Amino acid sequence: MWHLLKKMITRPEPPPAEADGEVMHFHDRGFTRTSHLTRSMGWRQSWSWNEVTAFGFTFTPAMFPDPWFGDYMESQWFFTVDDGERKEHIYFDVTWLDLDRLPPGLLDRMPDLDRDMLREGLQTAALGPRHFAGEGRWIGWQHAEPKPKRRKTAAPPRPPKLARRKPAAK
Repeated sequence: MWHLLKKMITRPEPPPAEADGEVMHFHDRGFTRTSHLTRSMGWRQSWSWNEVTAFGFTFTPAMFPDPWFGDYMESQWFFTVDDGERKEHIYFDVTWLDLDRLPPGLLDRMPDLDRDMLREGLQTAALGPRHFAGEGRWIGWQHAEPKPKRRKTAAPPRPPKLARRKPAAK
């Protein structure tokens, strides 16, 4: 009875708010970055491994300073992707990846990944959010650009023969 009375007097709890946080998924075909903002704006959320041209770590000043503490540095992972029309950088929070436990899908596609280079960036970022002198970008893997194929060169063209002028008749 008390339960029924309590239910009638109290207001229902509002539904939980949708998390606005970013979610990253790594799989065999590629990776997906999604959030409430990307879904509502209709932005692209998935990329295939074939489009990834670089992977790295960046430690840069935050775009928006903290209202109480001022400027600070941000750590982020990034992919550079090229879909044929344009290149873009996909940044995501440093907490999404552990350098010692990278997803198999990522490792399979980046066999020459330089973990020491990325570790150097992580160590620099570990000096703190006020270490402005540590700003940098560490690229751990970059797609090898295919070397242009050498064409067989033909012999250089011969200069055209000059036509001899006949002397004008008098």
